[in-house]
Amino acid sequence: MQIRATGVVILAFASLPVVTPFLTQRWCTPVRFFSAAGGNPSFMSPRVCNSRILLCSSVSEVKVGSSAEEWERDYKELKLTEPAPASKQGGSVFGMLGDAFGKAVGGKQMSDTEEARAGPKQSDPPILDGFRVVNEFTHTKESFTQGLCWDAEENIMFEGSGGPSFSHGSRISRKDLETGDTLAYRQLPKRHFGEGMCVLGDKAYQLTWRSNVGFIYDKTTLALKGQFQYQHEGWGITSDGSQLIVSDGTAYLHFWDPDTCKPVRDKLLVRYLGKKTGVMTPLRRLNDLQWVKGKIYANVWEFDRVAVIDPETGIVERFIELKGLLDESDPWIQKWSRSDRCLNGIAYDDKNDRLFITGKLWTKLYEVEVLPGAGDKEEQEKAAPPKDYYSSAGSFDPLGMGQ
Repeated sequence: MQIRATGVVILAFASLPVVTPFLTQRWCTPVRFFSAAGGNPSFMSPRVCNSRILLCSSVSEVKVGSSAEEWERDYKELKLTEPAPASKQGGSVFGMLGDAFGKAVGGKQMSDTEEARAGPKQSDPPILDGFRVVNEFTHTKESFTQGLCWDAEENIMFEGSGGPSFSHGSRISRKDLETGDTLAYRQLPKRHFGEGMCVLGDKAYQLTWRSNVGFIYDKTTLALKGQFQYQHEGWGITSDGSQLIVSDGTAYLHFWDPDTCKPVRDKLLVRYLGKKTGVMTPLRRLNDLQWVKGKIYANVWEFDRVAVIDPETGIVERFIELKGLLDESDPWIQKWSRSDRCLNGIAYDDKNDRLFITGKLWTKLYEVEVLPGAGDKEEQEKAAPPKDYYSSAGSFDPLGMGQ
């Protein structure tokens, strides 16, 4: 056996037939590139990875990261093939002729606005809730957050991030909620712009924006396990425990089998009754998603509200008003456009009933309590005339003529 010490991390190649009893079990990722955070390891633990054993200190003492080059090597080892660009898929002469014939004989597809108005009408506009901050945690400010997911089994916060040049790039990460530390991450190549992610069982799923491909990882080790393909943009993803629910930036949601990542039902149009217009309206720009108590919570790109959606009808039952959650006086936040610093990232701890919210390039991640109807009440108070517009009898008397 050859052992080489590199800071606080020890690599042991070949096999390890006996593990000493005093070793405390911790996890470490099976990646070949990593850096140590410093300090002396107090506990060590073994994990067999690709016929090697990595001995690493506890996750609180070492940050483990994998480069894009490592990701590429793992991808090649799995012998995966990337899909052709969406514009080239299904673009045969016969396919185009078929599409043209369909339109010619009256097969025009209904627009989302037409479909929204054609369905059953919501009796009342969505309720507008407010919020209260329960707790706040440190968030990696260089993270262009695209997806957030709490794993109660391991008490780990997962995050998927995108890759603009002013961020740390596209990643899937495991994070310590209490400290905000990144415990492990996989860096995606620049050709993939990372989007939403979720955890189901022992797998972590990550979407990409326009590559028409997503990736599957072992949730504990972040080892790359496979990929899946789709014919639309990838924005947000969550799970109800049995299926995957995906957004594509439109007003539609897709429902997939988690084993095949193929549709299990027709896509669902998300719509709501406009308070001012009185008509059913498609809710476009659906972004990060989270399953919460039988409902789908959805960020809406560039808006400070979270939509609460019925997964069967697509009706938006409520909006959660989160304006004011972000400290816009923060110099770091002021560096970025409203689009680049927008609200995006919802996670839910179903065991402890905790709802977490963050955004792109935010310095904080918040636990919030939803205040039912508080947003409606605030809007009503703002719209109402001042109290001194009323007489002592309660009638409307702005000029005081009745006194």
